Amino acid sequence: MAGKVKLIGAPRIQAYRMLHTIGGIFEKADIPYILEAGTLLGVVRENRLLPWDNDLDLTVTSEFADELIKIRSKIHESGYRTRIRRYKRDTGPFQKGLPRLLKIQTTRFKFFKQYNLMDIFIKYKVGEYYYWTVDDKKPVLKKTPAEFYDQRKYHSFDGRLFQVPLKSEEYLRYHYGPDWRIPVKSWNFRLDDHCEREQL
Repeated sequence: MAGKVKLIGAPRIQAYRMLHTIGGIFEKADIPYILEAGTLLGVVRENRLLPWDNDLDLTVTSEFADELIKIRSKIHESGYRTRIRRYKRDTGPFQKGLPRLLKIQTTRFKFFKQYNLMDIFIKYKVGEYYYWTVDDKKPVLKKTPAEFYDQRKYHSFDGRLFQVPLKSEEYLRYHYGPDWRIPVKSWNFRLDDHCEREQL
């Protein structure tokens, strides 16, 4: 969801580097996370970042939102820029001002373009589900059973261990449907997944 570029060529190289860097920062800060959406799909199904995807997606649960915001300085020291997006109004179960997303960008240098390459979603637990929204202008409220975020394991990818849902394949089936193993290159992040949702 972060940008319009595809993960091929220079953006692909930068995406792999960013994933390693951010994963390392999270581990040192002891912040639990999971690889999310298309990033998880590519890693589990194909052992790669999907070249038709346009970003990296991670999830951090709201109990670690403050810690996530605190490590922005470490992310900046690694050569990236960040932006926090907050709820601009009361939306579903979320109060105005709560953080909903951390976007990470590459830094623009003289001969290199800047890319919006990572979205870190902050998801809030209510009962047995985690809730979040996508899209600023026409927000869609989504939810996922809490077990997929509360129970994690390490998965080896590209020479490093990353955190993923304990039941990764079940989560991908929940998120993408029973045909999740079949590649789909055209995707509407607002409405095409199988998560329970409500347009607000």
